[in-house]
Amino acid sequence: MRAVFISLISGLINLCVFGQELPAEHHFIWAVNDAPPFHIMRGKYEGQGFCDVLTEQLKHSLNGKHEVMYLPPARIAKLRKQGAPLCFPCMIKQADTPDTTYSRATLYYQAHQLFTSLDLASELQAKHGRPILLASLLQDPEYSFVRPLGRQYGEYLQPLMDKYADKDKKHIQLAGEAPTLTMLRLITARKLDYSLDYPVIGRYFELTTELPLAYLPIAENQQTAIIGAVGCSNNPWGEQTISLINQALPRVLRSAAYLRNLEFWFADGSTAFWQHYRSQVLNQSPQQQIRISR
Repeated sequence: MRAVFISLISGLINLCVFGQELPAEHHFIWAVNDAPPFHIMRGKYEGQGFCDVLTEQLKHSLNGKHEVMYLPPARIAKLRKQGAPLCFPCMIKQADTPDTTYSRATLYYQAHQLFTSLDLASELQAKHGRPILLASLLQDPEYSFVRPLGRQYGEYLQPLMDKYADKDKKHIQLAGEAPTLTMLRLITARKLDYSLDYPVIGRYFELTTELPLAYLPIAENQQTAIIGAVGCSNNPWGEQTISLINQALPRVLRSAAYLRNLEFWFADGSTAFWQHYRSQVLNQSPQQQIRISR
């Protein structure tokens, strides 16, 4: 499999570098990694991550040859930087960079929240506010903070990480297999005190472990809208691929399979998610109904 992948990558790079025409049957290369609930590769919800379903719907809607490669996140980022022709289906949308070109919006994420144990939540709020002032909490030596090694938190929270995190022995970065799930187990067991992530990460954890978490809003990112997109290598292959993806997205984003999956992971009976999805992903009025394509 590795040899086939390298051969395919090399062939497509040559097409881009030497300016030859792309083949009539476009080759879509999807690079994915084991990161539930984005992609779920084992267990009860195998194949039902929201990025799994998005990828499958894109494959059904795009004519051409599709390859799916399972690679670590760092390897995916390195290949995009090298100009290898591949797409990562679950990125945060931003302006194009020299390495990556982005599709139109695919998903709305609720902003990062603070995860803690049920019995510690009210104590943290009493000391550091409702919503939590993260800058204040990160400087409080009484409480331990944990995050996966190398985890980044976007334009509003990452500056606080850079300024305050890892400055105390109670600030911990976890490596190894499934560090996010490991840290949440440690939090529910009261061995560590708090972390940060998307609420959907906590939902997956609670569904698969039956261990409860408390979710606390953070003051510094209350107005944040986090939008998902497909990201492809920024080269001629990637530009054409993104153009084809954008043509397919209006149908994919209204497909019954994708909407059912979003309902399960994000909406959970709430109308607020769909209002954001309509306005920030579908570019509709928040009150418009979503017409499902099958």
